[in-house]
Amino acid sequence: MDIFHQILKKYYGYSSFRPLQLDIIQSVYEGHDTLALMPTGGGKSITFQVPALMSGESSKGLTIVISPLQSLMKDQVDNLEKAEITDAVTINGLLDPIERAKSFERVEDGSASILYISPESLRSRTIERLILGRNVVRFVIDEAHCISEWGHDFRPEYRRIRPIINEIGKRPLIALTATATPKVQHDIQKNLGM
Repeated sequence: MDIFHQILKKYYGYSSFRPLQLDIIQSVYEGHDTLALMPTGGGKSITFQVPALMSGESSKGLTIVISPLQSLMKDQVDNLEKAEITDAVTINGLLDPIERAKSFERVEDGSASILYISPESLRSRTIERLILGRNVVRFVIDEAHCISEWGHDFRPEYRRIRPIINEIGKRPLIALTATATPKVQHDIQKNLGM
């Protein structure tokens, strides 16, 4: 059993991956920029969570997941906690000051290997200092279609992701979406410099 399947079994209790998941995980693990199109409910999260958990175990690496909706971030963290995976935190406006402080502490001390934040949070100097103190191994852009010409009106900050990541230091990117025409795919790759 390879390391990917071991992590899948250990953390999720599954013995096999869904179609495309293993190909995406291998690309991500090898450090390649990766654009992944998978249907809603197709298991996109596992494609970055498995490498994130591996990096967290091996090098205290931090995977930063940029997500557009606070409710999605909360759902992701809650679902991981239900599966007894405590490596993920979110920092967003829904947190009370105590929860926010706990999330900061877990990122700082290395006990969190996955950080969910909004694209707007990347512009915060406090967040920038926080993540510069960690070994950031990759960035994940969820709902990456928001970068496209038709989607950036929804979240203009998606267009500013790449320059901010470049300031922090180039890392591999994973862009995930369920919907992307060839033009939208091109927009995603162009705007993220993939």
